[in-house]
Amino acid sequence: MGTLKKEPQENEPDLSPQHLSILKEILRQFAPGHLVWAYGSRVKGTAKKSSDLDLVAFGLDSRNISQLKEAFEESDLPFRVDLMDWGSIPESFRENIRERYVVVQDGGGGSASLARHG
Repeated sequence: MGTLKKEPQENEPDLSPQHLSILKEILRQFAPGHLVWAYGSRVKGTAKKSSDLDLVAFGLDSRNISQLKEAFEESDLPFRVDLMDWGSIPESFRENIRERYVVVQDGGGGSASLARHG
């Protein structure tokens, strides 16, 4: 996974409380015990209302990824969720994600207090 920054600031992705709740519930249901980060415009503060939400999950198999994608598509979230598996991302892109991300679910299956890195 590489080196993670040590002292994150508390923060959240640019989502309404209702949308954040939907997101976290889907992750609890379809990816329990897996670390999930948000990155991209909704973390950087440059999102528009229609911007997608970029997520990266750690340790999920292709079946779980497919189930999660389907759950997001069928949810009441009014934006697209772009979900990637950390293991399939090139190292150069991993470096970009590591620069600024928010933990939306910790690896223990619960939702961590959301922490911004970067």
